[in-house]
Amino acid sequence: MSLNIFALESYKPSADFSSYFNNINCSQILDKFFYLNCYDYKLKGTKAVAYKVEASNLKDKQIKKRPRFEDDTNIPKKYRTTWSDYKNSGYTRGHTAPNASFSFSKAAQNSVFLMSNITPQIAQINNKIWNEIEQRERNLAFKFQSIEVLNLVLYDKEPLYIKNRIAIPSFYVKIIKTPKFKECYQVPNHEVNDENIKQYQINCDKF
Repeated sequence: MSLNIFALESYKPSADFSSYFNNINCSQILDKFFYLNCYDYKLKGTKAVAYKVEASNLKDKQIKKRPRFEDDTNIPKKYRTTWSDYKNSGYTRGHTAPNASFSFSKAAQNSVFLMSNITPQIAQINNKIWNEIEQRERNLAFKFQSIEVLNLVLYDKEPLYIKNRIAIPSFYVKIIKTPKFKECYQVPNHEVNDENIKQYQINCDKF
């Protein structure tokens, strides 16, 4: 049974995470109730997404059926991306806020299938390394009952693009924290030889 959205509180970032969500860094700050998204018009993609993962939500019955990707109509049309932009691009549609951390309700899951939450991601990274780091995120939520996560999407100064001038990220960063714990990862957006996520764990002081 899916949760009633009115029984939940909208996500509010902690002080250090909130510093990434401002009108200088973001063309538009998208408040999706379950997460915040710092969207960039020039890149046509997200630069930062922050949210909480609660063990209680993960223990609830999860929705198995994935919804369709939808355009984010809160973004002006000329800066929007669409599902078909990724066709034959050589890149997968990579979630920034992950589906499996938000499949406890239809509203939460639908929010992460908005195209504003998607960036062009190499299949190996999306399906293997980043996916395992997302699993680590949920395991830590079970361990601590509640965690806060900041995903940063990094781009080259002059990035490459897929169709519709959607910039291709160069790195993905995940910062997982509680008041007394912090763990961070940085993963390149190209094929790699080593798929062990420990090789991508970094010192959190970098961010």
